Parts: sequence; structure tokens; C-alpha cells
Amino acid sequence: MVSPGPTFIEAKKIKRFPRHRLAHQPVDLREGVAKAYSVVKEGITDTAQTIYETAAREHENRGVTGAVGGVLRQIPPTVVKPFIVATEATSNVLGGMRNQIRPDVRQEESQKWRLGED
Repeated sequence: MVSPGPTFIEAKKIKRFPRHRLAHQPVDLREGVAKAYSVVKEGITDTAQTIYETAAREHENRGVTGAVGGVLRQIPPTVVKPFIVATEATSNVLGGMRNQIRPDVRQEESQKWRLGED
């Protein structure tokens, strides 16, 4: 499980939080909930796809034992990912609620992030 071996984590699988995501805050609570749903759906899909792809690759290379080992190596990120997804979803809902109550704050933050891109 912790043994050294080839790692199949691809650079495209590692996602960073792009700055443009921070600039596009939800306009209201409805949009915040919609974005939160989208984030949760994407998180579940990505996690399932990663586990499936890892198991399939390891099974091709090393058989059933490799598939089990590959899945076991995916447990730590799989345990942490729901916390990250829940945090981002909550941020969307709360951001939408705040922006619905105080739209002027959204405009100020939008300008702040725009100035940083120049």
C-alpha cells in the first residue's frame, strides 16, 4: 500500500483553483446553490473516475493484486476530497447569499480580481 512503485497520477488530474473561479462569484442564492450542486456532482464524478481508471490501469499491468493496490493507494485523496468539495460548495452558497443581500460587495470584489489580472 505504501510501497514505492510507479505512480499513475497525471498532471491533468491535479487541479488547482484557478483565479478566474474567484472572480466569478454567484450573483444570488439560487446561482450559489446551482454552483454548489455542480461542484459536488463534479467532485463525485472525478473521484469515481480516478478510482476506476487507477484500478483498470493497475489491473492491466499487475492483475487483480495491482488493481487492489491501486485502489488502496487512492484512499487518502478519496478521504480528503469530500472536505474540499464541501468547502467549495459551502463557499458558493454563502457567497451567493451574501451577494444577494449586498450586491455592492460583489461588484467591489469583481473589480479587485480584474485589477489583479492586468
